[in-house]
Amino acid sequence: MKPFVIDKEQIFHYKRLLKDINNSHHYYKSYKSFKLYDFFLNCIIALLSNKNLILLDADLNLSEMKDSAINAHLNEKELIEPLHFDSFTKLVDQLLKSTSIITIFTSGTTGQPKKVDHSITTLTRAVRKHEKYTDQVWGFAYNPTHMAGLQVFFQAFENGNAIVNIFNKSRIDVFNAIEKYQITNISATPTFYRLLFPVEKEYPSVVRITLGGEKSDKKLFESILKTFPNAKINNIYASTEAGSLLAANGEDFQIPKISKDKFQIKNGELLIHRSLLGRSEDFSLTEDYYYTGDLVEWVDEEIGLFRFKSRKNELINVGGYKVNPSEVEEAILELPQIQHVLVYGKPNSVLGNVICAEIKLIKESSLLESEIRTYLSEKLQDYKIPRRIKFVETIKLTRTGKLQRL
Repeated sequence: MKPFVIDKEQIFHYKRLLKDINNSHHYYKSYKSFKLYDFFLNCIIALLSNKNLILLDADLNLSEMKDSAINAHLNEKELIEPLHFDSFTKLVDQLLKSTSIITIFTSGTTGQPKKVDHSITTLTRAVRKHEKYTDQVWGFAYNPTHMAGLQVFFQAFENGNAIVNIFNKSRIDVFNAIEKYQITNISATPTFYRLLFPVEKEYPSVVRITLGGEKSDKKLFESILKTFPNAKINNIYASTEAGSLLAANGEDFQIPKISKDKFQIKNGELLIHRSLLGRSEDFSLTEDYYYTGDLVEWVDEEIGLFRFKSRKNELINVGGYKVNPSEVEEAILELPQIQHVLVYGKPNSVLGNVICAEIKLIKESSLLESEIRTYLSEKLQDYKIPRRIKFVETIKLTRTGKLQRL
């Protein structure tokens, strides 16, 4: 069995993990830690002991939480019955029978974090387990306390795969890790990949790339395939509320016929049936459907094909017009000198908001504001063109690795 790699400076074998679990006498119900090995060890112990678990971002300010009980019992030990497993296979089998409730939180970037309860069933719904996956090496590029990070972990863990932590690492560290550990699979946000490019070298060990959490585009797919020529690309539609739901090879998602009654699109917003959700007091349902806040458009309604456009709460009101920041970003990114861009609205007494853009140029490239606006004038309506453009060295990201809308 391959090493269980949580950080490039720390290599743990599954045999070591088994020993640590068998020597455990306690776990932490309300838990936050910067050490990924300790974090996942605690998760596994809780699940094997059928104990409920609350997962908190390591950098979470407790003032953001409205549940005082979580704060009061943070990282407080709770005793458990001794565990004993003589094989990793038996451990996994027992873990999948767990009755634990795992509580996770939305990122809180558009308000107070919302609490969502999940079972091991919803967390592992998308896991593919097969002997053909046993040689995979996963680049771990998500926040571990959120749905995407947990799902990547369980995909790797159930198949006994090596895991390499590349979350919040520099692009140099990421590529060094890919080469050193011969990483085969990476799952991350489109923003994560955009910040890696451009790069001249190819990395043939990577055979599967997964994207999720944000809108992607053809230019990004082309850059990925140029750097990872052997990779197949999967685009995932998932959420904290429901987990992984749909997969696509490009920008268009298809609702399977068998699940047709689980999805609706009303006024351009995607709705999902309550049977696909975790549990939360914060869910507001209408006739058993949950309004996701994701704006989509039909590509072919008859066969259930749709495309993601934006988040409803990200639309910017400019003089009565609704501007989709993703559309503006996609147009700006067509300029070859630009590595990444963040578009947002800034309050204005006359227009309601003005469009602003923070732009990160490719190293040693140059570009004038006037050149950007001239280019965009042929691509976008005037009210969508940023009035304020700022060149920056870094782009603000959320805890989950997505663009931080201001």
